[in-house]
Order: sequence, then structure tokens, then C-alpha cells
Amino acid sequence: MISANLGELFASSIRDVFRLEVRQSYKVAGEEARLAAWRAGLDWPADVTPWQERVKLLVSKGVRMRRVHVIEPPITEYVRWEMEAYERNATFGEEIRLVERERVPEGMPDTDFWLFDETLVVLMRYSADGVLIERELCEGNAQAYVLARDLIWQAARPLALWRDG
Repeated sequence: MISANLGELFASSIRDVFRLEVRQSYKVAGEEARLAAWRAGLDWPADVTPWQERVKLLVSKGVRMRRVHVIEPPITEYVRWEMEAYERNATFGEEIRLVERERVPEGMPDTDFWLFDETLVVLMRYSADGVLIERELCEGNAQAYVLARDLIWQAARPLALWRDG
């Protein structure tokens, strides 16, 4: 069951959207063809993805779009592919950072989440193989997630620095 409508939450955001990713692979509908093309060494498609359109629209409205992905060695194929996708997403205004698992501050949530305008939290729950099974809107105090966002953002390095070594 998916209980949080992310589309509505993105549309109503006015200041800041943050995403924490802690998994090393995901199974997302619609990504299979792009991942297969990448595996085959093909160039990235020139088309703009729905996510990139969303980022572009929100950034044009003044919403800051940020993401941190926790990386664990050895780097999975999926994460390597995703890092290249992140580079394209960054051209649309998404700020992306990566952090090695050992540099994650203590007390961080060990689950993927979205934080919207420092007030709404959506916890993302996945099956063992990376399929999204639930999005739970957490009502109440989002301050623990705001603090987690700020701590992990400081611990993480921008994508360009991470990729350059």
C-alpha cells in the first residue's frame, strides 16, 4: 500500500525538498531500458525524463532540490549507473551529494525518506530486492528529519568531488 501521494507533495513544496537514499540498488519501473542501455555502453538518451522535468519546474519556482545517497563498498552496478544519471539530473538543478557508509553521522535514520519544506516526512519502504512497497506519510514533528538532513548534508561530498576522487 502506498499512502503518501508524492506528486501532490512535490507540487505543494515551496522551499526545499530533500531525499535520503540508503539502498545500494532499487527496482524502479521505467528504469530497466535505461539501465540495459547503459550496460550495453550506449549513449544516454537525449530525452528529458519525468524526474528531470519535475526538478526543472520546482527549481524554476525557487524550490531547492537536494539528495544524499549513502554509498557502501564495493560500489554496486546500480549505484555506478545512478551516479551517471545524477550528473544529468544535476544539470536541471538537483543538488546531489554522496557519503560513504562509515562517514554517516550516528543516529541517522537507516531508511530512505523524503522531507518536504521541513514539515512533512515520507518514509520509503522497499522489499529485499529493491521494489517500493510502501510510502508512509509521517505526521507530527519533522525536526528529527530536519536535523538528520542537515547532518548528512554536511558529511556528504558533492557528486563532482566524489566522482573526481
